[in-house]
Amino acid sequence: MRLELKTDGIQFRVASPAKPKPDYKDKDRQATTRDGEPVWTVRLDAIEPDREARETIWVEVAGEQPRLTFDGYAVVHGLVFAPWVGRDGKIRRAFRAESVEPVVSGKSVQAA
Repeated sequence: MRLELKTDGIQFRVASPAKPKPDYKDKDRQATTRDGEPVWTVRLDAIEPDREARETIWVEVAGEQPRLTFDGYAVVHGLVFAPWVGRDGKIRRAFRAESVEPVVSGKSVQAA
């Protein structure tokens, strides 16, 4: 099950550049979607200014490598939470997005 997240009022700051997500079976290869698009992992700090709270999340995004600047702000489109159960029986958190883009000056730093 995928749960769409409401991100109004959330700011996303880039905590590390996009890195290739390792393939599940062959860690030396990059994971791809069923359509063959490469999957990237981006570490973001999700900041809630109203609550004075911050949480680091890892977001998977497919397609071209997101061109993000460390410590810059990003716009996240179509963020979903898709938890899964690992082999050890523990629930794992997984965040996926349609796209993660750098904030263009003059744009809001909140999610779209």
